[in-house]
Formats: sequence, C-alpha cells, structure tokens
Amino acid sequence: MTDYIHALDGRMRIKITAVKGSPAIAEEVTGYLLGSHGIVEVNANPITGNVLVLYDTSHLSQGRILLLLKEAGYLQKSAQVPATPGDGLVSVLARAVMETALQSMVMALI
Repeated sequence: MTDYIHALDGRMRIKITAVKGSPAIAEEVTGYLLGSHGIVEVNANPITGNVLVLYDTSHLSQGRILLLLKEAGYLQKSAQVPATPGDGLVSVLARAVMETALQSMVMALI
C-alpha cells in the first residue's frame, strides 16, 4: 500500500502505512508531530492508518510537514503534496464524490 495525502491549507490527511494496525506507532507519530512548532492538533488512527494534521500556515507549510515525516522514516519517499492548490482541491473533491457514491451503494445493499 502506498502513502497518500489530502491537503488543504492548515489541514492534511496523510495515509501512513506504519500507523495502520499499530496504536504504538500512532502515538509515536502524534507525539513527534506535536513536538513541532506550528502543529495545532494531530489525530493518528491505527485502524485506518490515517493521520490528520491541523497546523498554523504562518509557521509551517505542507512540504515542511512531509519533510519532517519523511526524515523520521514515517513516509515513503514517493509521498507528495499535489503541485498546485487547484490539483489538490480537484483531488479532494473527486475523492469525496467517490467516497459518497461508494457509501450510497453500500447502504443500498444493506
């Protein structure tokens, strides 16, 4: 499984494969990020492997957060934030539409 990132200014959701199934690593990532100036909140979910990071854009950039995670060995080298804000928004919207459609299909089957 590869890492993926959904990013908006001040908010990132990052899939970190090492977090999935490991509450200890989830806590480790949370503590590591909270130790960085500008990180407001971190929620690492060991069930999904998703790490939600809320941060102050006047102190940190998305690229800097990714660099911190890569340097600590939590992210694969290929993980990247979309190059432009428009690309990121399109990706986030497309994902949201697909998730909503999938949820609707599952609910219809139940």
